[in-house]
Amino acid sequence: MIKISLLFSVFGLPISFANAHDFNQNSYQENGYGQSLPEMSHGGGLIDNQQSLMIGEWALRQLNNAAPMLTDYWLQASMEQIVWQLNAVARADAPLGLVIINDKQINAFAVPAGLIGLNVGLIDKARSMDEMASVIAHEIAHVSQRHYQHRNDEKTKHLLTQVGGILAGVAAAKSGGGDAAAVAIMGAQTLSANQAASFSRSQEREADRVGMQIMAKAGYDVNAMPTFFATLDQQNPVKPNAFIPSFVLSHPLTAERLSEARDRARNYNNTTNTNGDNSLYRKQLFEQIQWRSRYLAKLTNKVELTQSAKYSDGAKLALASLLIDERQYTEANKILQYFANDINNLNNPLAVVISAKLNESQGNLDNAKAKLTQLTNLFPERRDAKLYLVDLYLNDNKYLLNSAKSAVQLLQPLSKQNPRDVIVWQKLQQASEILAKNAQGDDKKLQQINVLRYRANAEFWQNRLENAITSLNQAKTIANSLSSNKAILATINNQIEQIQIANQLKVS
Repeated sequence: MIKISLLFSVFGLPISFANAHDFNQNSYQENGYGQSLPEMSHGGGLIDNQQSLMIGEWALRQLNNAAPMLTDYWLQASMEQIVWQLNAVARADAPLGLVIINDKQINAFAVPAGLIGLNVGLIDKARSMDEMASVIAHEIAHVSQRHYQHRNDEKTKHLLTQVGGILAGVAAAKSGGGDAAAVAIMGAQTLSANQAASFSRSQEREADRVGMQIMAKAGYDVNAMPTFFATLDQQNPVKPNAFIPSFVLSHPLTAERLSEARDRARNYNNTTNTNGDNSLYRKQLFEQIQWRSRYLAKLTNKVELTQSAKYSDGAKLALASLLIDERQYTEANKILQYFANDINNLNNPLAVVISAKLNESQGNLDNAKAKLTQLTNLFPERRDAKLYLVDLYLNDNKYLLNSAKSAVQLLQPLSKQNPRDVIVWQKLQQASEILAKNAQGDDKKLQQINVLRYRANAEFWQNRLENAITSLNQAKTIANSLSSNKAILATINNQIEQIQIANQLKVS
């Protein structure tokens, strides 16, 4: 049984461990740590919205700590593009985040505040972008219709129990092959918790209905929903000893529900433009997403990729990546010649990224930097292009100091856009360590403080709260040796206070 301990005041602010800007000789002021109350809405109300955000952020920290995740920059950006577009149809608030779980079982889940989780198995088994979008739209519908909140049990306790069931399953999947007793216990916890997480039949019908509306408005084929759900029912049967709850178990698929979904889909005019540029773009993007996911999760092999590359551009690019891993650079280059025009014109970001990786692997850092810089300049909103470029900068031993400064310039805006991004905080820590080693006097101390604060941010969002507090206390020790330290100490103390508040929300 999951035991809940909720120590927040009902009027407490949501935790926002954010905006940990760097300090330098010219900037001692506090930077953006003030929190503001969200606006009143006509939905669940102020307290419900705050509660959902707290639970969503708590769940994200647990997943960052325990889940076996795929963190490929391009895959993350591409899947976020799809999720954010679908979410915008139904919700005014952006999703809290997207996590891609490296598990081959077909599964998806949603957490209050719009944290969406997808198993790589779902991407692997979907036969089209429309089928993949149907599951995402269904999950977004559960969030938009507030199904987690609309239960008869005590609201907060039940919400945490539902989320705890998802996380227990993820942790059990990660520990597979480990201690048998621990896995057995976790599996039992997962099954009992997942029963609480299972949605009612009426909620499933509503999620189907609203999900189809989301799909139609976003230009997807609604017939993909009942078709894929029927496939899930056949290929993903409920297994009593399954560690991670299946999509079918938490979203019960009955014959009546599938029949209703098919009938509902027939009432839609097919809004998908099957002959248009948008349909072709989605088909090509889906191929790239699916084959890159299979390559990253090791769900494919060289033989299959070689065969599939004859008819799929996505498979060609996955094969090129595998060849680079195997240091077969000549063969990888031959494949990338097929994409030469798209690479030169920056029309295919994934091809550009893989081409840059080939340049880097062959020691041509300047060529790799040039390609990624052009991609970043053309698409300044793309997180993935910037992070690939940051990796190049941090691996450039020839111009390490200047490269570290360039990396910080790219990373700082990303940390403001998404203060929950563990990878960005880790890269900022790495860049600041380089700057600290090459600094003197107070500037060196300020860079050391930055290192510790960035590390604390990463530790916080990985749910290593005690480590985060230790890092911040070390930063305080350094700050106390500075003459002008009032603003710095106030900022550090504010961070520690936020961690302590977050630590009061416990599930055990």
